[in-house]
Amino acid sequence: MSRTTIFGALLAAGLVWGLVSLLNLEFEDGAAYPEYSSLRADPLGSKLLFDTLARVPDATVTRNFGTLDDVPSAATLLFLATRVDDFADSADDLRKVADRGVRVVVALHGDAKTRAESLITSWRLVLATDGSSRQSHPLYFSDAPGWTVLDHAGPKILAVEKTFGKGSVAVWSESDDFANESTAAGDRFDTVTKALGPNIRIVFDERHFGIAESGSVVALARHFHFTGLALGLGLCAALLLWRNGATFPPPAAATSAGTLAGRTSHAGLITLLRRNIPRERLAAQCWEEWLAGNRREAGSPKAVRAAALVQQGAGRPLETMREIQSVLQAKGEL
Repeated sequence: MSRTTIFGALLAAGLVWGLVSLLNLEFEDGAAYPEYSSLRADPLGSKLLFDTLARVPDATVTRNFGTLDDVPSAATLLFLATRVDDFADSADDLRKVADRGVRVVVALHGDAKTRAESLITSWRLVLATDGSSRQSHPLYFSDAPGWTVLDHAGPKILAVEKTFGKGSVAVWSESDDFANESTAAGDRFDTVTKALGPNIRIVFDERHFGIAESGSVVALARHFHFTGLALGLGLCAALLLWRNGATFPPPAAATSAGTLAGRTSHAGLITLLRRNIPRERLAAQCWEEWLAGNRREAGSPKAVRAAALVQQGAGRPLETMREIQSVLQAKGEL
C-alpha cells in the first residue's frame, strides 16, 4: 500500500472522528434542542425538572413525540414555552384531551411585543404585557373570567386553572418557573407542584417543539441509543472494504515461467491414504478411528451392527461407510 493511500485513510478517519466529536459536544448539553425542551440540559432547558420528577417514588415521567391521542388519561401533560398563537389555535384539541381526564398545563412564552387578542375568543383570557420592567413579569393576564387564579404578583395574574370534562387546563403566563435554572435554585417548587396537580404520571410534550418520531430506522436507533453501535458497524465495514481493496502483506514477486505448481491439500491426503492403507482395509481403519473416540458406545447394538458391516464389506469401503453411517444415525434402538 502506498503512502498516499495510508495518508488518505488516516485523514478520512480524522475527519470522521472530528465530526462525531462535534456532534457529541452539540448534543451533550442539549443546546441543539429548542428552549425549555426536556432534552436540553443547559439553563434554558427543562431536563433537570424531568430528571428530578423521574426520581420521585411511584412517579412515571415520559416524553411525548407523537400525537395527543397517545397521551394516557389521568396524566399531566406539559406544554412548555408555547407560543400564544399556537395556544389559541389548538383550543379545541386541548379541550378534547382534557375531557378524557388529562390535566393540560400550558406555559406561555413571549415578549413585550406579543399580542394575543385571539385568546379572548378561544379561552376567555385577556393577556397583557408590561414593558416597563423586564424583572416584573412582562407577560401576564389582566383578566380571566371563569378561571381559578393559582398564582399572581399583585394585580398581575400569572397562573389560572379551569375544569374541562374529566380533566383540567392550567395556564401559566411564563415558562421560567419550569426551566433548569429555576429548578436548580429551588425557589419555585410550589408553583411547579400546583401545575402538576395530583397525577403521578407526567408527560413532557416535545412534539410542539418540532421534535417528533419519524418512524425511520435512524429514529429507532436514536431512541434505543444505538448510535454508537451504528458508528462501530460503519467502521467495521470501512475496514472490511479496505482489507478487500488492498492486499497485506504485498503479493510476492512473480516467479519464472518454469516453476511447477504444488498439489492441493485434498490431493495430498488422497495420496497418503492410497500409499499407506489398502482399499480392503479402508473401512476397517475408519471404524477403528471412530471407536477410539467413542469408547462408551463400543458395546451398543448399533456399534455391534456396524462392526458386522465392516467385516462384510471389506471390498467396497464407500458403500460400507454409508451403511455404517445410516446405522449410527438411526433413531431409537435397532
